[in-house]
Order: sequence, then structure tokens, then C-alpha cells
Amino acid sequence: MDGIFFYWLSWMGWIVATFLMPKTPRRWKVAAIILISILLSGMNMHTAQFSCSYTVLFLVGVACIYASGYSRFQQLYYVIVCGIIIIAYAGFCLLELYDPVWIFIDRKWILTGLILYICFMVIKDAEKRFAAIILGVVGGDFLYAVVIRDIASYEVGSLRTLDVLATAVGAMFIWEMLVYFSAYLDLYVLKSHRQKQSTYK
Repeated sequence: MDGIFFYWLSWMGWIVATFLMPKTPRRWKVAAIILISILLSGMNMHTAQFSCSYTVLFLVGVACIYASGYSRFQQLYYVIVCGIIIIAYAGFCLLELYDPVWIFIDRKWILTGLILYICFMVIKDAEKRFAAIILGVVGGDFLYAVVIRDIASYEVGSLRTLDVLATAVGAMFIWEMLVYFSAYLDLYVLKSHRQKQSTYK
């Protein structure tokens, strides 16, 4: 069922942001973004050639506002990274369309792995990775829609695409939590070791 991963992971993310994150302005921003994304997921904007979900338009706007705070050099680098993700996403979708026999694993897991691999290779900052995932997936979906516009109608940002986006963002969040807890555990072990050494002295 298309959309189940998007709704499931989005509600989980909203619960974490609302009840578990520290009470900072960032907490309310994250919770509001997730909630608005869920509310807009059932509405589409229709044009002569395309149909586009309001959710992806909203998320792209948020990502662009976030990226506007970068320096010129960082923005240029960011555009190049997003371009790589866009081409990779659209290329996989075209491969799936023209030669589906090679796709023997669920597409969302393959796309999630591909997107995360690119992000980990070229972006060090966690927040920049989240924004790059949003812009890359939505841009790749739009590029795919442009390529196949003469073959079939296509909805940019459909629930199927939102599943991929939510899976990639959720996997990135889990990874960042593992990194945080491993660093906290290392600090705790180091502190315990120093206390033991001071006790023995």
C-alpha cells in the first residue's frame, strides 16, 4: 500500500519531535514541518502536463529556505550534490521503467540505499543531508516526470515517492541517533575508566 511508510514514519517523527526533543524553537519547527507535510499529503496541484503534491512543494520550500543561509560556495556545492542525487534517482526510475526485470528488491529500499550512500560520501553535516535528500528526491521525481511526459501522465510527489523520501529521512535519523549514542557511550566509558584510575591512585 503506497503511503504507509510515509504516514507511519511521519507520525513517529512527530511524536519524537513533540514529546522527546528538548524544548527549543527547533523542536516546534520540526514538529510543525512534519504535521503540515502530513496534512498536505492528500492535496495535489494540477497543471497542463503535471500533477504535483503540495507536500513536496512545501518540503522543497523549507529546504530552500534552510539552504539560503549558506555561503555562495556552499550553495554551489549543494546544487552539485543535489544534482547528483536527482540524476541517480531519475536514472533508477528510468531503468525500472524500461528494464524492470533487473529490479528484484523493493524499489524504496534500493533508492534509499542509493540516496544515503551519495549523502554520506559527499556531505558531512547531518542537517545538510536531510535537506539534500528532500531536494534530490523531489528533483529526481520531477526530472523523471519530464522525461516520460509523452508516454504517460505522472504525479510528482505521489505517495509512492513520499514513501521513498520518508524511508531515506527515517534511516538517516536512525543513523544519526546511533552515532550520538555511540559517542555518548564512549564518553561514559572513558569517564568511568578515569574514575577507576583515580580511585586506584
